[in-house]
Amino acid sequence: MWLGARLHEVWLQRKKFSPIGHQVAGREAEEHLTKIISAGIEGTHWRMWEGLRIPNKDGRRREVDCIVVGGEKVLMIEQKHWSGEMEIISEGGREKVIQHRRSGDKMDHGDVFGTIKLKTTILQYHHGASEFFAVEMLPFVIFSNRNLVVPDSVKAREDCWSLADILDYLPKSGGVDPSKDGLSVPHAALAATLDRLGSWDTLHHYGGQQTIGDIYSISENSGHLASLFKQHRERITKIKILADRSLWKAIIKRPTLTAELFDEEGMFEVCGVEPGGCLNYRGAGSRQRKTLEWRHIAGMELTSRIVDDEDGVPRAPTDYSKQ
Repeated sequence: MWLGARLHEVWLQRKKFSPIGHQVAGREAEEHLTKIISAGIEGTHWRMWEGLRIPNKDGRRREVDCIVVGGEKVLMIEQKHWSGEMEIISEGGREKVIQHRRSGDKMDHGDVFGTIKLKTTILQYHHGASEFFAVEMLPFVIFSNRNLVVPDSVKAREDCWSLADILDYLPKSGGVDPSKDGLSVPHAALAATLDRLGSWDTLHHYGGQQTIGDIYSISENSGHLASLFKQHRERITKIKILADRSLWKAIIKRPTLTAELFDEEGMFEVCGVEPGGCLNYRGAGSRQRKTLEWRHIAGMELTSRIVDDEDGVPRAPTDYSKQ
């Protein structure tokens, strides 16, 4: 019976969660954009942040794909990597962006341009700078997929940029560099605010699938890792799960999982993990909390921490999910 239980456990651990095509394409597009921006500001005083989440009045956070500080205006970038065709319609005095996929499906994405403007307003409110420290911000949308047909009327909008527009703005590509001697006082103050904000946590499933969201807690039946996570939640930046999924080795010994815990200085703790324990998280764009057993987890990066007090102490994200 014990052999059957071991083999069954390995069989469970070998279940693969394959990457989802459109998520991979979107992630690669975001990485491509940030690499280009990084190259365009390399060796200058300009700064870039990706995926920051800005808290609004009730504590909920809104993500901005990319923020660039250093030019005459702060770039607030919303990236869309759609395919097919898109159009903008007006309904009830509000704009709606409609995507027509090649499959024939129609997607209503809402007021995409208005959303990035709203996020800009939220950042200005959160930053709370006086008139002296005020910084002009430029919110815009970039449609990065060449397979998307964008009407000329949309391309002509001031809040619709192309990759070429971004390159022309960056200092290493010939753009104006008002920060060549260092960030101005207002820009430096904004950079300090942005440095205190977190992003999404990233959960890596065995098999290559990734989920971004907020990781909240670990079940008590996860073993020693549960107490370590409670004690060091704000310190942990990464957890790596090591598993031997060999059916042959399961005949000799019980399958086990090992967790390696990392902070900003490197690995600081190693412990065993019970495969049937689970992680509690909420995926981005969802209000429902989910669980995932450790036997299906390859690792995670914890970057959702936010610093919101004068002592500079980071805290974990607030759980706004529904049970």
